[in-house]
Parts: sequence; C-alpha cells; structure tokens
Amino acid sequence: MLAAAIDLFETVGYPRLTIDAIAARAGVSKATIYRWWPNKAAVVMEAFLATVEPDLAFPDSGSTRDDLVEQAAALSRLLTERRLGQLVLALLGEAQTDADLATALRDGWQRPRRDAGREVLQRGVDRGELRPDCDSDLVLDGIYGPIYLRLLFGHAPLDRSDIRQFVDQALDRVTRGPSGDV
Repeated sequence: MLAAAIDLFETVGYPRLTIDAIAARAGVSKATIYRWWPNKAAVVMEAFLATVEPDLAFPDSGSTRDDLVEQAAALSRLLTERRLGQLVLALLGEAQTDADLATALRDGWQRPRRDAGREVLQRGVDRGELRPDCDSDLVLDGIYGPIYLRLLFGHAPLDRSDIRQFVDQALDRVTRGPSGDV
C-alpha cells in the first residue's frame, strides 16, 4: 500500500491521488487502507517517511557540530539528489491548502526531526560543548531554515561547505570555547 501511494503520488500528484486509486494499485480494499490510516495525507506521509527515514538519522560521533553537519548534509542530499526532493516540495506546497497534510507533515516529518535535533544539542550541552542556555529551536531554525529556503527557491546550491557554514553560524552564539568561555 505504501509503495502504491508513492508510485501514484509521483504519477498523478497529491491533489489527484485518492484512496480508491491507492487501493486499486495495491490490490486491497478501501476499508483495508482506512483500517490503518485516517486519510490520504497519512498514507502519503508514512510512505514517504518509510522511504527516507534510514538516511536521515542523526549520528552520535561525540561532536555536536559534526553530527549536525552530517545529518543536515544527508537531508540536503535527499532533497536535491533524489526524486524525493520534488516530493517534499510538492507536499510542502499542498500543505498550504490541505490541513490534513499540514498536520501530517508537522507530526510525521518536522516534529520527530526537531526532537532528534534537540537531543543532539542537549548532548552537546551535557558534554560542555554548548552553553546550558542554548535555545535549541533557534539553533535548529538557523541550520534547517536556509536548507529549505534554498530548496524552495532554488537560488543557490546546497553543498557541504554551505551546510558547514549554516551549522557554524547557528552554533556560534551557543558554543563554548576550549576554556569553557562563551
């Protein structure tokens, strides 16, 4: 069912995608789909996440900066080098007028990634790399905001040196120096 949802999404787009079409493509009944998912947004999000999740986990190398760079670089690769980047753009666009999809994106895509990012930053605080008053949400916005901006507008590439710079700028105010000073 998830493969059918992704295939149809790529073929007909989100607005024309229906539960009936997913059921027909997967060879199951609509009732079977509704037993597992409340709406098409939930099906599409789960299908999308099942496809990308393995590539987007945060590493734990012992360096907050390196972990953020690695994960942000993986996200950038996914968004720019694979068909899934176009899928994300389409989902973000459709979410502007589809409340179910907007909720599915927030709950399934954004919130889990931000929670994982907060854990990485908390490890940095615990190791003494970051100040205890580090505002995790602002740091994450400073890293991932430019990535999504470049994805949406396509005005500049997303290469590894840019990712490092986004991370460095976001961590600049919250990083402790070698002596523990700010």
